[in-house]
This record gives sequence, structure tokens and C-alpha cells, in this order.
Amino acid sequence: MKLIDNLLNGITMYRLMLYYLSLLFGVAIILSFLQILPYNPWGIFVSGFYIIAMCYATNQLFAYLFKVKPNYESQFITGLILSLIIGPLPLLPNILFLTVTPILAMASKYIINFQKQHIFNPAAFAVVAAAIFLGKGASWWIGNTVMAPFVILGGVILLRKIHRFDLSLGFLIPYLLFYPQTLLASPMFFFSFVMLTEPLTSPANRNFRMYYGIFTALVFIMLLKITPFPYTLELSLLIANVVGRVVRFNTKYTLTLKRKKEIAPTIWEFFFEPLRPFQFIAGQFLEWSLPHKGADSRGTRRFFTIASSPTEKEILLTVKIPAKPSSFKSALKDLPVGESVYTTSLEGDFTEPKEKDENYVFIAGGIGITPFRSIIKHLLDTNTQTHITLFYSARVPLEFVFKDIFSEAERKIGLKIVYIASEKPRGNWPGEVGHIDEQMIRRHVKDALLSFYYISGPAAMVLAIEKVLVDMGIQKLHIRTDYFPGYTTT
Repeated sequence: MKLIDNLLNGITMYRLMLYYLSLLFGVAIILSFLQILPYNPWGIFVSGFYIIAMCYATNQLFAYLFKVKPNYESQFITGLILSLIIGPLPLLPNILFLTVTPILAMASKYIINFQKQHIFNPAAFAVVAAAIFLGKGASWWIGNTVMAPFVILGGVILLRKIHRFDLSLGFLIPYLLFYPQTLLASPMFFFSFVMLTEPLTSPANRNFRMYYGIFTALVFIMLLKITPFPYTLELSLLIANVVGRVVRFNTKYTLTLKRKKEIAPTIWEFFFEPLRPFQFIAGQFLEWSLPHKGADSRGTRRFFTIASSPTEKEILLTVKIPAKPSSFKSALKDLPVGESVYTTSLEGDFTEPKEKDENYVFIAGGIGITPFRSIIKHLLDTNTQTHITLFYSARVPLEFVFKDIFSEAERKIGLKIVYIASEKPRGNWPGEVGHIDEQMIRRHVKDALLSFYYISGPAAMVLAIEKVLVDMGIQKLHIRTDYFPGYTTT
């Protein structure tokens, strides 16, 4: 699994979804050519290509009319989803249906929205609307026993990337209890992996995800029993979308860049002013959307920690931008002052500890220091005394950032900080050298076995230190690791 995780860390969840859906589309065509699937392979290709092209053209048009930058991946993801659930159909006899449905999907994003964020899953909305007005909806042809192994294998990898197993299982388990014999021959795996987990219309809060999945399943089962309407699966998702919006699972925020600067080699700060104030907990993160030309395989959306404290008016984004960055980070670095970006999915439970009397050990590697900057700055601004030891590791001393805040926290609220340079510095270096291990932790932490540990940094480092702690005898319940559902390293 370590190899898979390393591969997944180099790709965003949206690009992974695009690859997953493209693979299913291609496999279905091949299996149809081999007559393993009972469909016309040319029908799959032609109708699918037309649907995707219509989604692209319509999305570009709406983006122009509404004066927003279109997201590159989302238009193709929606097109592929529709291709896999409403076909395969001969093009000319079904031209009205295959034209109107993509238009409805894209229109729902721009017209039916709250705070510039769509309310309904676009594919589900389009299918239900087409069924009402045209008398034709989804066939869900992707849901069959032949395609099930491909759907499940790719879906499990996707869920591992985005950490949404709780959401999908919340839906699948109730369905399995009522209809166990039909699961493999149904579209339920595809629905729960792909449509139910759409980030903008599903819960941002981890605590609500399983309940959201269970609610959607129960609504679907109830609709099956009480209504003759044939598109109950899609309708159940739309109902769940509305309920989710009412309890504000997710919100879109507009942030305007006020200033930026390089604060250490390859490390940049970006200060944003929110269009309207919003509340967050120190240590949480946002999904940042930055559509740009020439987007590479890592896409146009990223998850980044809010490095500022809730007590600060501006939103601070601190990012490592290497010499050969991704297209996203290049676009971020070149973003003009005064330009606005959109963020969503305020979430994360790697947050300021609630129990202030416990002993805590924060362990940061490189840019993984950002959630700790948010937490410590908030403790400092609220004059909250701490029992925190911060281990901060970087390659060389020049890469340490926020030292002024940490020094002030040492003087005023009792923070203890240990700097670790992984490469031996020249001259006299007062900090540690090498990598964080059991001996280093025990040297600096009193009652190490009774402390609570927070680890943030590159995935390999987080896993390595987590193993060190477990081998020391630290309970897993006392270890919390930072996680971004769409994390990519460059």
C-alpha cells in the first residue's frame, strides 16, 4: 500500500477521478468490441464523445456569460459520468436527449447555486430534469457484473485517496441490508464512489459523512417503496444535496490577494482578504481553486492549510514552490495582487487541542509547519498557556519559517521548540541534527508515553514518525496525523 500511496500523493483527487472515469469508459468500449458486454462499442464512443463535447462547450459558454474561469477537470468529469449512466444510445435518434442533458448538467452549476456554489450534483440533476421534461433518463448501464470489478477496484483506490470510505459505506451498508442479492449487478458501487462523494455537494465535515451516506440510502429505499418514479436513485441524491445545503455542509468563499512574498528559499506567503468574514478552527484547511491555462496532470485545485489564526483578519496561505513547480503553483506564484480566488471545503480535524491541561507534542516536517503556525498563533493571541513541545524539522536552517511567532510563544505562553536540521549545518548550530527518532523525543519530552502527538509533513515522514511512536508504546488514539484529501507534493 505504501507504493500506491506514494503514487496517489503525486496526483490530485480530481485528476484521479478523471483517469478513473476515462478508464471505465475505455474498458467498456473494449469489452463491447469483444462482445463481453452487450453494447455497440461505436455507440458508446460516439454518444460518449458527443456528451463530453456538449459539456465542454456548454461549460465554456456559461463561464463566459457569468464571467468566471471554468474548471478544467469538472466539465470532463461530468461528461464522463453522464456517458456512463445515460447511454449507450444511437446518436441521431436521441440527439435531443443527448444534447439537452449535458446542457442541464452544466446549467445547474451556474444557475442553481448558493454563494456561487452549485447545490445539486450536476449529473443527477440533469437526469431527473430530462426524465421530467423529455420522458427519458438514465439507464445506469455501467452497473453490471462484468464492469463491477473495474468499478470496485478503481473506486477503492479513489476512496483511499480522498478518505471517503465512511461516506460510501454509509450508503452501501443500508442498501446491502435491504437488497443484498442485487448489489454487484447494480450501479450502487459507481453511484457511491463517484456521485455521492462529489466534494462540493457532500459533507465537508468528517463527522457528518457517514450520516449523509446513510440518509441518502434510506431516502432511496423509501422512494423505491412509495413512488412509481423510475429515477429514485438520482432523486435521493438531490434530496440529500438540499438537506446538506440547509445544514451548510460546504460553503464557497471568495478571497482577494493583498500581498505575497518569499519568506525562505522556495517558501512563499500569500495574504488574502475574504469577501466576507468566515469562522474556522485553527489548523483547518481549504480547497483552493485556481483555473489556469496549460494545467498539468495535477489539476487546478489543491488543499492547503490556513496558516493564519482565527484571530487574524487576513487568510494566510504558505506554500512551498520548488524550482520546477506544478502548473498550479506557477499560476499561484504569478497571481496578480487584487485577483480573487475561490475556496471551498473548509474542514479538517487536525486542529487546536480542546483539553489545554494535557501534554502535547507537535512534530512538523518542512511546510507541514503551517497548521502549527495557525494553532500556536491563536494560543498566543488568546494568551493561552501551553504544555506543547514543537519539533520542527527542515533540510537546512534557512528553511525554518515563523521563528518570530514561535520565539514569542516560548516567552509568553510556555511553548518549547526543538529545531532539527536534517543536513548538518556549517558552524555552530544550537539545534538537533538528523531525523526525529525515539531518543530525540525522549531527550526533549517529559512523560513522552503520556503525551498526545500531532504530526504534519510529507507523507513518508508522517508514516515513519507514526511508526516510531507506535514502537515506543504510544497509543494510536494519542496520535493524530494531518491529511489533505487532494494532497499532491509539487
